[in-house]
Amino acid sequence: MQTDNEKYNETVQPNTAFLNELKEKLPEFFTKEGSFDLDKFKDQLKDKNVNELSEGYQLDFIGKDYARRQAGEMPSTVIVPDEKQNQGEGKDSKNLFFTGDNLEVLRHLQNNYQNKIDVIYIDPPYNTGSDGFVYPDSFEYSDEKLKDMFGLDDDQVERLKSIQGKSSHSAWLTFMYPRLILAKRFLANSGVIFISIDDNESTNLKEICDEIFGENNFVANIAWRRQDGQSNIGSLAKVKEYILVYSKSDTFKIGHLPLSEKAKKDYKYHDKRGYYGRGRLREPVRGRFNYDVRTPSGDIAKGPWLIPENEFIELKKKDLIHWPEKNGGSPRRKIYLKDMLNKGQIPNDFWGDRIWN
Repeated sequence: MQTDNEKYNETVQPNTAFLNELKEKLPEFFTKEGSFDLDKFKDQLKDKNVNELSEGYQLDFIGKDYARRQAGEMPSTVIVPDEKQNQGEGKDSKNLFFTGDNLEVLRHLQNNYQNKIDVIYIDPPYNTGSDGFVYPDSFEYSDEKLKDMFGLDDDQVERLKSIQGKSSHSAWLTFMYPRLILAKRFLANSGVIFISIDDNESTNLKEICDEIFGENNFVANIAWRRQDGQSNIGSLAKVKEYILVYSKSDTFKIGHLPLSEKAKKDYKYHDKRGYYGRGRLREPVRGRFNYDVRTPSGDIAKGPWLIPENEFIELKKKDLIHWPEKNGGSPRRKIYLKDMLNKGQIPNDFWGDRIWN
């Protein structure tokens, strides 16, 4: 006998997950029968003077419609926590450890954890050819059912089934797509996801994340130096990987790090207010303001400057300018150590083993 979820899964279409999300956010544009009222939506756009829509593009791949359909399916199995793990190293934590198909586990957990997770980190297969990844789905539906579900002809069904047990880019994208859609569903509005990857699929991962999370929610593509040393084999040593970072919305904010001991050494100058470092005021590339500045030594310093002349004069009045000791030097802004200790330092997008020292 079929369960309710199994019956539901037979009705799922590639756009089901998207329409469910749309219905949650814009219920006023859906009819009693559950259809999206496109004409009403267009009328609202017109009434609100939204008449210029940007030209879009998207990544396409063989199994995309199948992957989108998977994202809308309900769980059809029973899962239980891994008791051995949870009673072992994890016994004192508040976490649950599951062993099994992560897509099915995500389906089970979505009702309890939807919009509740602050941080997600995943380390998916890199699809390098040596990591053992092959597309695991068995396509349990008949060819006729696949044709009916996705509007495919015989050749297109064969192309879809060709990714089974393969490690092609399309196979990898079909594997990742529904898992990322469910991951987004788990994230709180201020949540963030970190995804490890290397060169082999980094471009494809960026494109599907742009589509799922939105280009405006891209936070960073962090280069991570995975080892200090390197082999001397081949033409170029690969010592980095990436961590792709996306937020759920613009409410996510990156915090500051404690000032490192190395950074503190840059605050070596001193005046009555305390120790300070020097910040750039003159910048040949990014500077947009041109005016002359006379230094205490009588030298004339020329721009382009990062700040307008009136702001420079204010810094000068407040004794917040570090003047060059000899002609030819550039005035710098004083940045006090005590202020930076309170504020912290912003993180950067290159991480290594000694990044925090």
